[in-house]
Amino acid sequence: MATKPLRVSYGEYTYENVPGWAPLPSGWEWNHVVGVCVDSQDRIFAYNRSEHPMIVLDKEGAILATWGEDSFSSAHHVQVGPADSIWTTDIGDHTVRKWSAEGEQLMMLGTPNEPAPEQSGEPFNKPTDIAFGLDGSIYISDGYGNSRVHHYTPEGKLIGSWGERGTGPGQFMIPHGVEVDPSGLVYVADRENNRIQIFTSSGQYVSEWKGVHRPNEILHGNDGAMYVAELGMRQGTGPDADEVTVVTPHSGVKIMTKSGQWLGGWGADTHTAGDLVAAHAVGIDSEGSLYVGETLDGARLQKFVRV
Repeated sequence: MATKPLRVSYGEYTYENVPGWAPLPSGWEWNHVVGVCVDSQDRIFAYNRSEHPMIVLDKEGAILATWGEDSFSSAHHVQVGPADSIWTTDIGDHTVRKWSAEGEQLMMLGTPNEPAPEQSGEPFNKPTDIAFGLDGSIYISDGYGNSRVHHYTPEGKLIGSWGERGTGPGQFMIPHGVEVDPSGLVYVADRENNRIQIFTSSGQYVSEWKGVHRPNEILHGNDGAMYVAELGMRQGTGPDADEVTVVTPHSGVKIMTKSGQWLGGWGADTHTAGDLVAAHAVGIDSEGSLYVGETLDGARLQKFVRV
């Protein structure tokens, strides 16, 4: 019997999952879909830790291409940059890279396997995410081994950095995601502080909002909403607590205004199609459908159509 779609979220932001979307060939696995992005042609880039680290799909779930088999150490986030360039962070070799959509490397920031000293504030020590300013400049959250946001020119020259380890305004406990809104404000998913911090384009603290549980990524939608992938509150000793399966509250996706009011969201912490075990990344196509990548025990990619 065919699996029925699960309807999730509420109000204007109601979705149905697409059961069985994007089946993989025999012998393939998702294995931590830590990054997802969608380009202007509605190609979905699923950045994961399998033997096929970049899997490119169409909206129907057909695989268009794969690349990066010999390029990545430990995938993290992926974003679409200007002219449909593809940008990746690698927490294994401490680099940020720019690619063509076909997998040709165009730029590298950082030196492979030569991390900056931990908490030195210098780029990079396990960088986590990338975003782009209105002028094409590059913001990089850095990350697991630092508590910093770096700002680069489009050509890759460091402009400046801000942040340090801590819980106060402008401080971070794993800056895990970064995004820029159409006004140029910079949003940082300050994961272990369970908040989103907001800065000017030059790094001056503006405000923050909570109501999120270990936010992994924040994405600005064309409808003006902010989409937040949450890992959920885990009990464990390490920053990722990979070995721990107890989560409360649940992992999920929250849809919020730019000031932190809820518009929708869901999360149930089961392996049932449509539920979310460990949401790490979210992408949005031109029709408003969501693509949610999961890590840890989730290790899958799901599609949700807005209804």
